[in-house]
Amino acid sequence: MRILQGFRVAAFSAVVLAFTAVNAHADDFIFAYGWTSTEAIVNSATGASAASLALGTCHNGAGACTHANADVTFTTSGVNFSGSGLTIAAWIGSNTFAIHNLVDSAPGSLMDPTIWEFTGNISVTSPNAFTIQHDDGATFVVNGQTVINAPGPTAPVVTGGTYTGAASSSVAFDLIYAECCGGPAVLSVSLLGPANAPVPEPGSILLLSSVLAGIAFKVRRKRLG
Repeated sequence: MRILQGFRVAAFSAVVLAFTAVNAHADDFIFAYGWTSTEAIVNSATGASAASLALGTCHNGAGACTHANADVTFTTSGVNFSGSGLTIAAWIGSNTFAIHNLVDSAPGSLMDPTIWEFTGNISVTSPNAFTIQHDDGATFVVNGQTVINAPGPTAPVVTGGTYTGAASSSVAFDLIYAECCGGPAVLSVSLLGPANAPVPEPGSILLLSSVLAGIAFKVRRKRLG
């Protein structure tokens, strides 16, 4: 009876571990940060560069934008947003890739005006062409190289650039985007996650199988002994 009870407890623990591993979303190589701002600030420095986030009045016209005071944070595996006149919550929901770990302290606020930063690691070849569809400004830095620099308000437009640094299975990127001045909020870029990124589901299944197999072996030994 104790053996059976121990088996149930261990099996339940294994399931919990597997479920936790699955929900870790190891494929989410993109970290997103968003700040509500003012029309004047966003209009004057829409996606100018990562340095634009150091503006002294970036956040709500009252302070610098930092990851610590972001109004919105989440993780995802891709960037493909679009919509017009949307709230921040609706714009985030428009992404064709799943959103995880969402913290939104301004769900009712409009996308216009906001500033966004997307960071993480991606896999690149050399050369590696990139295109960004954006409205409004966007700047894209890969492995320290500015690949796309398209600041300023614009109608939806596609801007291209080529990364010419070293090929790598995992390099850092920084994407700055800002939405202002009415019209749609469009941001789409093709990003490939690090080649060595783990896949959580098979690993979780393997973990669960290994634990259960070990428990079954112990139960059998006790019965035979």
